Amino acid sequence: MNKIMYLEFERCIGCRACQAACRECGDHDAKERNFVEHVDFMESRQTFPMMCMQCKDPACARVCPANAIQITEEGVVLSASDEKCIGCRNCTFGCPFGIPKFDFEENKMYKCDMCYDRSKHDIAPMCASVCPSDAIRFIDFDEMQSLRRRRTQMNLVEGKKPTEQDKWKYVPEFFGVYSD
Repeated sequence: MNKIMYLEFERCIGCRACQAACRECGDHDAKERNFVEHVDFMESRQTFPMMCMQCKDPACARVCPANAIQITEEGVVLSASDEKCIGCRNCTFGCPFGIPKFDFEENKMYKCDMCYDRSKHDIAPMCASVCPSDAIRFIDFDEMQSLRRRRTQMNLVEGKKPTEQDKWKYVPEFFGVYSD
């Protein structure tokens, strides 16, 4: 897998096509594993896509006593294995982004796995393949770096300068995540 997910939060138009596509992905049991959240529902209608950040050292996997959450060679953090998940929900509490969800009827955890059956062959995950505003993209690393540089240049042209409180907006650590 040579491509990565790239998110530009301010491009999200709240259509929820990504959620509908996620439900249709082959092994998702008709459950959406990504979400569209409101930035501040009381202040604006602005939304943003929320999916697994595919952490390098995922808290969800670290806190799982049954070792049910596996990480592929490419670094994709998979949903809990049906055979191993004991339903303790530690992963749902451990994730700082609140991504893993627990299905009480099935007694198991599920989360975004970047449609691993597709992405391992460099085919875009379902959410990225249907996003009409390009808020979610599946691109190669060089393209992401180019977009990051262009974004930083535009922020400087517009007079935006990073401060200690918001520096992560200008130089993200991973995933190319941006938000205004």
